[in-house]
Amino acid sequence: MPTLLVTNDFPPTVGGIQSYVRDYVAELVDRTGPDELVVFASTQDADAARAWDASCDYEVIRWPGTVMVPTPGVRAQMQRIIRERGINTVWFGAAAPLALLGPAAREAGASRVVATTHGHEVGWSMVPGARSALRRIGNTSDVVTYISRYTLSRFGRAIGPHPRFVALPSAVDTRFFRPLPAERVAAVRAELGVGEAPLVVCASRLVARKGQDQLIRALPGIRTRIDATRLVIVGSGPYERRLRRLAERLNPADRAALTFTGAVGSEKLRDIIASADVFAMPARTRGWGLDTEGLGIVYLEAQACGVPVVGGTSGGAPEAVGPDSGVVVDGRDTQALVREVAALLGDDARRAEMGEAGPGFVEKHFGRRELGDRLVRALHGEG
Repeated sequence: MPTLLVTNDFPPTVGGIQSYVRDYVAELVDRTGPDELVVFASTQDADAARAWDASCDYEVIRWPGTVMVPTPGVRAQMQRIIRERGINTVWFGAAAPLALLGPAAREAGASRVVATTHGHEVGWSMVPGARSALRRIGNTSDVVTYISRYTLSRFGRAIGPHPRFVALPSAVDTRFFRPLPAERVAAVRAELGVGEAPLVVCASRLVARKGQDQLIRALPGIRTRIDATRLVIVGSGPYERRLRRLAERLNPADRAALTFTGAVGSEKLRDIIASADVFAMPARTRGWGLDTEGLGIVYLEAQACGVPVVGGTSGGAPEAVGPDSGVVVDGRDTQALVREVAALLGDDARRAEMGEAGPGFVEKHFGRRELGDRLVRALHGEG
């Protein structure tokens, strides 16, 4: 009997949770077939959603609004889908808040509820009303998945003892994210206009937590130590205007060393990351702990591409940085960021060793084959 995925985070919208859900959907369909999955998702861009949905070999049903919350309308539509498609398992792609619909799913005939958590549930666990909502989710779910030991340690008690907790961190397709041939790296660098200059890349949604502002502040100090260093920031988001204003304060030479690419497609994203000398995203926790990094899949993607990583200390981010393939810094400490990035750029041998270690670390701990099997077991009640 098919699984129903209920989610606000689904392509073509771009983001960390969207990528997470997309990748696990691919693994699920690969194992069970397209007829065993139905997706119920919100709509951010109707035209783009229609194009994406037409490319899928499984059924996608769209809620017309940009965000689904546990309203009577969303509840009724979900229940209709469950009854009409004979759904057995309902999988909530992000537990808070949609997994509050777990009891409604059972009422419609589903026998199993799986809720996947990310990083924002940490914030929910710190607010009394939201914390009680997490307990309701826990009490009505068979399985709750978590992306890092850190996130589980923060919200596990709020969710409570009822569900089985299953580790389901970001899974990386190491067939796609892999080191590039030297000639392709040269071509990508030429397209970026950086040539053979030392290159630091940060690729992520442009939000305050990710630390792109700290990289901009650190750039002059890095260039003082490693001449001609270039910084490329990939992505879009609500923090972009502030980042560009910050960049305008740099002196002309340093400002010219900084490039914003905007949002790019998955292949171009991979190619830019794989062409870097160092990938850096100094994530830091904000909002008194409410805004924290759950894990950070882009750290894993960079290591899979053979690129040394400089990660931040926020939340579960250190768990995504291999002991031999990256370093972790306090994202609030600009001078520490300068030292670590410059030290890596200035040590070719160390970077090469880290680059060689990265793909193995990712495949061992975050490879899609094992994690995809784990998802299937969680959804089907096996193991």
